[in-house]
Amino acid sequence: MKTVKQGDSGEEIAILNNALTQAGYSVKEGMTFTPALRETVVAFQQQRGLEPDGIVGYHTWEALLLGGESEATELADEDFSRGALLLDCETAALRAVQEVESGSRHGFVAPGKPTILFEGHIFWAQLKKRGIDPVQYAAQNGDILYPQWEKSHYRGGLKEYDRLEKARAIDREAADASASWGMFQVMGFNFAACGEKSVASFVAAMQQSARSQLKLFVRFIHQGGMLLALQRKNWPAFARLYNGPRYAENRYDVKLAKAYAKYAR
Repeated sequence: MKTVKQGDSGEEIAILNNALTQAGYSVKEGMTFTPALRETVVAFQQQRGLEPDGIVGYHTWEALLLGGESEATELADEDFSRGALLLDCETAALRAVQEVESGSRHGFVAPGKPTILFEGHIFWAQLKKRGIDPVQYAAQNGDILYPQWEKSHYRGGLKEYDRLEKARAIDREAADASASWGMFQVMGFNFAACGEKSVASFVAAMQQSARSQLKLFVRFIHQGGMLLALQRKNWPAFARLYNGPRYAENRYDVKLAKAYAKYAR
């Protein structure tokens, strides 16, 4: 969503009015950002701990569209629609990423346990980043610690937590940074691009709900330089940025295009 302020007009103002109404505020219908609407926006921003400047930018839009308490472990159609509004992309494009990454709206394998995939080669790099020599641990931890990517050690589902806990025993922060989390499979080391202050707060947010996972993903797309590729449905470019330079080995771009075509019907 584009930033709007007093004096602006257009469809965004109608969306703003509707979102404020759903948040419990009384506003008049219209397509113009009036002084009265600005006062309501300021009240909403103050209530949510945002800068009360009366300007509706990304953080205010996020609070309006994806805010509110939710413990649901599954996304509703409305959640996808609101996430797409926030990113100004097609809902089908958003759902395509979710399907390719996890294939499920849930994003959880058990209560409080988001879907994860632990990456031993990332753990190797994360340990080195923290001044820990991975070689000294490699011999006894060959299933969680190796210098090059390989998929033979993946166990899937809840069994990935066995690998994670084994890695946490070496270094918890490095371990959590080395797993991809939730229904959109965002790597833990991307915590800052998701608007979190630490890997720990990122993991805690992933554990909250499906909507919290969506919120982190939307922030990641918005701040991580992938938004334009997603908006344009440039799947090779998006896959390269989201999945890494070796995306073609797993045909991520092809899978994304196929999933998008399914939801765009």
